[in-house]
Amino acid sequence: GAAVMSAVTPQYSDLEPDQELRAPGANIFSEASGSRMEGEDSYGRSSKMTRGHSADVTKKSELYIGGLEELKVESQPEVKDFMTIDWTYYAEKEREWGKKAPKKGREPSSLIRYLHSTYDALQTWLALATAGFLCGAIAAMVAMGSDWMNDIKFGICAGRGWWITREMCCKDSADMLQCENWKTWAKILSVEVASTGQLVCYMAYVVIAVAQAGYAAWLCKTFAPYACGSGIGEIKVILSGFVIKKFLGAWTLIIKSLGLVLSVGSGLSIGKEGPFIHVCCCVGNVVCRLFSKYKTNEGKKRELLSCAAAAGVAVAFGAPIGGVLFSLEEVSSYFPPRTMWRSLFCAITAAITLQRWNPLSSGKLVMFEVTYHHQWKLFELVPFMLIGATGGVVGALINKYNVKFSKFRKSTQLKKWPITETMVTALITSLICYTVVYLRGSSMRLLSSLFSECKNSSQDIFEELCDADNGRQILVFLLLSAVIKTLLTIITFGQPTPGGVFVPALCIGALIGRAVGFSMQLLEEELGDRGVFASCLSTEHCITPGIYAIVGAASVLGGVTRMTVCLVVIMFEVTGGLEYLLPVMVGVLMSKWVGDAFGKDSIYIDLIRLKGYPHLDNKRDYSFSEKASDVMSSRELVVLSMQDHTVESLENLLEKTTFQGFPVVTNKAERLVHGYISRHALRRLLEQSHANSRVKPSTRIVFGASESTGLAEEGGVEGE
Repeated sequence: GAAVMSAVTPQYSDLEPDQELRAPGANIFSEASGSRMEGEDSYGRSSKMTRGHSADVTKKSELYIGGLEELKVESQPEVKDFMTIDWTYYAEKEREWGKKAPKKGREPSSLIRYLHSTYDALQTWLALATAGFLCGAIAAMVAMGSDWMNDIKFGICAGRGWWITREMCCKDSADMLQCENWKTWAKILSVEVASTGQLVCYMAYVVIAVAQAGYAAWLCKTFAPYACGSGIGEIKVILSGFVIKKFLGAWTLIIKSLGLVLSVGSGLSIGKEGPFIHVCCCVGNVVCRLFSKYKTNEGKKRELLSCAAAAGVAVAFGAPIGGVLFSLEEVSSYFPPRTMWRSLFCAITAAITLQRWNPLSSGKLVMFEVTYHHQWKLFELVPFMLIGATGGVVGALINKYNVKFSKFRKSTQLKKWPITETMVTALITSLICYTVVYLRGSSMRLLSSLFSECKNSSQDIFEELCDADNGRQILVFLLLSAVIKTLLTIITFGQPTPGGVFVPALCIGALIGRAVGFSMQLLEEELGDRGVFASCLSTEHCITPGIYAIVGAASVLGGVTRMTVCLVVIMFEVTGGLEYLLPVMVGVLMSKWVGDAFGKDSIYIDLIRLKGYPHLDNKRDYSFSEKASDVMSSRELVVLSMQDHTVESLENLLEKTTFQGFPVVTNKAERLVHGYISRHALRRLLEQSHANSRVKPSTRIVFGASESTGLAEEGGVEGE
């Protein structure tokens, strides 16, 4: 009898003492000896291959025992933590999917075969639909929970139920300040003195914010350390083939979702939109376990994770098309054409689910719908370019000093006190933001007011934005708010709590853009419709500050993340303002050019390097002058010859070396490469051989390739 072994599926058999143990090497990439066969190489050129001991890359092998019982041992490359997957193996496994030989015994009926093939074809779409639905549902619950957590700092809804958000509680009131159903903490505690009541509201705001942030940090530290931060950097690394176990686990998904509700509701200068990408990738990873096509194929799993990342942007901003482009442009290293269509399907499913849950209480998917549709003037391109350049500078500064603060946190005793650090940051943030009217509420309400037109603004705390009589004070407060938000974002992003940088960057840019737009409006009113403003004679509304806020938001976010095409599409889907695409493009391009002058890497690439993860950015060209021999730790190659080893010699080799795999050559004199076998597969072969009493230390091992499963029926035929 003979046994065959590969790095993919090592198999073993009962052998007589001193008989040969034949093992075909897997991952064959070179010709050996035997008959010739013609074909095409990987570049489509006609070529001739030697067929003998060689086999297809990672082709599965079978075990044959000269007419006795067949024994097959399934094996695959070991997926260890902080290692890179074998893309070649999983690509071959995908090609072999559906070509499995039927099991011995009774043949399945045609109906069963049809149902099985149909289910196999539908697995991908079922997995995408399941992931999209769960992403939309979780995003809706997190959005509603974070809004309630933010509102509870100001009071509770006494008229309709304490679990109701302020917006839903006062939806029938013309003015939120005069809403009878909403009770502030001063009213709940029956404080009648106005000054004392303001102090009570201030203290309640600070205490609740600190408690929420501290609890979020405690959850992450205790149950899921990988739930901290936004997770986009790690997602980029994972989609490039790296393995970070537990980062996409179910426990991380639960803690990340709960932590987002608490940390965003506490008012920290972070957002939930970036972490939604991590949450949705966790959903995609959990869904992969339910479908056999994805459960054991790490390559296919990463295709589904790319689709889940697109769904994350879709539920974060209501932008399914922008989500697909974000997955393609920013996070995915391997993005075959079929993944784009599947990503769109998953993103649309998630967006529809989110809309049905209706967390915005508007029934619409657009988060900041633009209600004004004024034609912008050609002279406004100059301030748009100025805003874009400013956004690039601000984004570069945020990246630089956030990385510096992260290094400080990592290299000092601060890293040992994550909960304390978070609570102190929340204390500082709440003490400052409560006194600044623009920063007191949630970031989403701030963005909504900054993007809106003055006459359509319904936010009670932002009425001052349109008071032209106090123009200078408004400009000062807008710029001061932008500076405060920038400083708070630098020290907050990267803390041991869930949170991203998308929304803080949008807020900073919107504040700067609104300030520029408001100053242009004041200047036009001061100079009149002459000079550069001569084109304003024929229009009722010449300058709309909301447009400048949109351009500023896109510019700063582009300066931080260095996104381009997907950012423009996301801003269009977020606002619905098709006529303002060109100003946004101008701002994003200027931001990209200016930001690249200070450094070409986004904040996520900088943090990847800080954490020591391996990643090659596909947006950059790398040139290496070194040869492989220059970086080898040893110039003595350890190879396995095809016929010169025994069980004992291989065990001694594994004890003396630490290499992860060995080339298989014809002989040590000729050294013609026959294939490659991993250390893991070789170790498994030897462990299985110990369980066979007929395999002795002197049993000879021969590396070869099995031909077909038909050999098992012939009996006594050795597969090479």
